[in-house]
Formats: sequence, C-alpha cells, structure tokens
Amino acid sequence: MYQSRTPIARTSLAKVLLAVALVIAISATAAKAQQKLGDLVTEGGFDWMIGRWEHETDAGDKLQVIYKWELNKHMISMRFKMGGYESYGMIFYKPLENEVVQVGADNMGGFSKGTWDTDGERAISKSEYTGAGGEIRRFAVAHSKVDADTMKAEVYELDSDGNLAEQPGFTVQYKRQKPQTLKEDSKKTP
Repeated sequence: MYQSRTPIARTSLAKVLLAVALVIAISATAAKAQQKLGDLVTEGGFDWMIGRWEHETDAGDKLQVIYKWELNKHMISMRFKMGGYESYGMIFYKPLENEVVQVGADNMGGFSKGTWDTDGERAISKSEYTGAGGEIRRFAVAHSKVDADTMKAEVYELDSDGNLAEQPGFTVQYKRQKPQTLKEDSKKTP
C-alpha cells in the first residue's frame, strides 16, 4: 500500500529552511557587530603608520617599509626591503581571540608569526622568525611617531617569556615617502 510522504517532507523542508535562515541572520548580525582592524588602528591613533617609509644608513643602504590597507581595512599588508633582503606580511585582527596578528615570509625561505599590541604611544610587534635552516629568533619592534613625516622603530630582543629587553638593540628613524604614482608610459595599453 502506498502512503504519501508529502506532509512530512514539507515539514522537514520547512525546518531546514528555517534553520538556514536563522544561521544566516545570526551570522549577518555578528559580522556587523564585529570590529575590523581599521577601527582598532584609528581608535588607537596609529593610522599615521600607513604609508611608505625609508631610512638611509650611514653606509648609504636603504631600508624601506610599506604599510598598506587591504580588504576594506580588514588587513594591512606590510613589505620590508633592505638590500637583497625582502619580506612580505599580513596584519589582521582575530576577533575571537581579540588580538592583532601578523604572518609573513621572506625571499630567503624564512617565515614569521607574531602579534601587535600598544604600549602608550607605541605600536609594538612581537615576532618569532624561523629561517630556512630552522634557526629561530624572537624580537620586537616598537613603532612611535616622532612627527608627521618621521617614524622611530626600536628593535628589541625578547626573553623566553616574551618581554622586551631593557634597551633596544638598535633604533631606526624612517622618513615618510610620497606615494608612488604610475609613470605615464605604464598607463598606456599596448
């Protein structure tokens, strides 16, 4: 004897659709309430760091660091160049852990991971770098604003508990650079 399952199928389908709608509604509400990195940086007063910075050593070598907003201010890309060395990283906010993290890699086969925090007027990145050969170095960089066109970066060793050494190993003062523009020749299409 054949029995119709239509009422049961409709009830099950309705429950599934209701559950999906609830999940979407809850996700949308949580996403709207979630802070993004751009909000945290602005609230902390560190949006001045965004841009291109350079330092020339006494020997004439250039150090360059670029902080650039990406993904609707949910991420900052970071590029560092010094001679033949270059690294690239991403800085983003993990709301569930309530921390700002950074991951990166370099052209020598190394990689880094770390966190960002503040200490008064300084933005401090604490990182663990693993070289291509497996060697591990832990260090911190404290960034502070000297004036609108000057950023001071103090590099510290970290102890086993993640605390900064009493004095920086060295200090660099970067000068803000004007944003690079495309050359007229590169704008033309072939």
